[in-house]
Amino acid sequence: LRVFVWVVAFIICFGNVFVICLRSCIASENQHHTMQSLHITCADCLMGVYLFFIGAFDIKYCGEYNRHAQLWMESMQCQLIGSLAMLSTEVSVMLLTYMTMEKYLCIVFPFHNYRAGRKQTLCYLIFIWVLGFIIAVIPLWDKQTFGNYYGRNGVCFPLHSDEMEKPGARCYSTGIFLGKRNIESPPSGLIPAR
Repeated sequence: LRVFVWVVAFIICFGNVFVICLRSCIASENQHHTMQSLHITCADCLMGVYLFFIGAFDIKYCGEYNRHAQLWMESMQCQLIGSLAMLSTEVSVMLLTYMTMEKYLCIVFPFHNYRAGRKQTLCYLIFIWVLGFIIAVIPLWDKQTFGNYYGRNGVCFPLHSDEMEKPGARCYSTGIFLGKRNIESPPSGLIPAR
């Protein structure tokens, strides 16, 4: 796992930086799609940065993690890289949802003018990044409600909601996880029968 986290982080960062460079150098007919692709690539690249940090702190605490586990999970570094991972996942999911809805409208209503212009697309993308940032930092702003939200495990990523959470934090966690689940797997009515 120690080696694999570095391999995956490198592949994620290298692949996404390659796509960013390629998309920036090659002119495209569909500027909106290019702009959306660049933003989702940047969001995914943040996950690679998160994994690099996890790998670096794994090396720092190598062989003596049990001695430092509690300090690590309560540290500001853990909180910040946890919020970075949350930002990456939330922005990626919201961007995929936006892109899917845009394509859906273009396919279902081909003769209507539902396509967003350049400024409107940019506004949507900025809104998605701002909303993702707000979602990621809310647990850092309100320590009284969330406590050590990102530091519940060694990878600093909130993987589940537990009984020890206060009601506000539990509602937040449930909303985040159920929202992602519903966005990632659409209701059966949206998928055409074969």
